[in-house]
Amino acid sequence: MGAFHHVMLCVTDVERSRRAYAWLMPELGYPERVDYGPSSGWFAGASRLWIRPQDPKFAGDTFSKDRVGLCELCFGAPSRAAVDALARALPEHGFRILDAPREYPYLPGYYAVFFADPDGIKLEFAHIPGQTT
Repeated sequence: MGAFHHVMLCVTDVERSRRAYAWLMPELGYPERVDYGPSSGWFAGASRLWIRPQDPKFAGDTFSKDRVGLCELCFGAPSRAAVDALARALPEHGFRILDAPREYPYLPGYYAVFFADPDGIKLEFAHIPGQTT
């Protein structure tokens, strides 16, 4: 109870996204990958993140965090150092830094990096002292 089983993201270029997420997801603690047709999923225990190709009728549409639907997806970090290390490596793997690692005012000690995947989908990696990932 209370945990997401899976999240599925639609992407414009599944091969490009598969390469990017194949690097990212093990870095975030999702080591196991399964390909199912054109879709790929990464697993960490009972939690999964999937990517799949968008429906061709939506070709040309782009992601906006301000439209109805997903705004961002945040993953828990074990430490500030892990946030910093991921942020340094993101650009060389097809991700764009949106907001550099720093402390944010959401909770005491909240330290995060915000970044976008190859389709502009907003992702976050956050360390919150006292919370487990």
